[in-house]
Amino acid sequence: MADSKADENQASLGVLLQGAEKTFTNAQQLFFEAELLAKAGALARALCLHQISLEECSKVNNLGAWGVSLVLGLEVDQKKILAAFARHSSKNKSNAYMLVPSEEEREARARGDWKGAMEAFRRTQDEFHRESNQKKNASFYVDWVGSEFVAPSERITGEMLQEITERNAEFLGYAQNELNALRTLTASSDVLRDLLSDLVEESEKLRAEKPDNLAEAMDAMLSRFLEAGKAKLGNRA
Repeated sequence: MADSKADENQASLGVLLQGAEKTFTNAQQLFFEAELLAKAGALARALCLHQISLEECSKVNNLGAWGVSLVLGLEVDQKKILAAFARHSSKNKSNAYMLVPSEEEREARARGDWKGAMEAFRRTQDEFHRESNQKKNASFYVDWVGSEFVAPSERITGEMLQEITERNAEFLGYAQNELNALRTLTASSDVLRDLLSDLVEESEKLRAEKPDNLAEAMDAMLSRFLEAGKAKLGNRA
């Protein structure tokens, strides 16, 4: 029965990898098409495509997390995950993990206030989603703003487009790394399963034992995990 479940999960990993590859390719294509529109002077529509590309990047990252859950044999609510993929709020809030922490969050971390840090991050997530969705809508629709109707061409500026273009290029890099990790996970799930299980177990211990220095402890733990993974994969080759 265990072997049957493992085989099923391995097949599912292949499906996830295929989905991640298609999603990443689409994110890249959206980026390049946005660049074409920008060169043609269609700034508003270019911004919209960059935003959609960013949302595709978040799906690649989430597919990677899904893959890790499968390798660890954790229960996965497929319907719930796929429903989240369809919600703009879920994709934007997922991307917020890639943002530089706010000053409020950094200060909370520095004093060991992990609850406060999480609350600050949640506010960053909400604001990032609000701004992202607002700009995307502004790039498509004529809206009533203040005391007049305003067209997309009047609301979307070159500075706004430059900001999202730079962010999209950065997040595509993160998505590429996640895709490569999922490829490695799919090809060597049997080798990495124990390491991932140990990582989860150790992270839970760290939360209990070093709540005041969790970030530094987690960084050290992740470094050890990466080194161990490289060693195991190198030995297998």
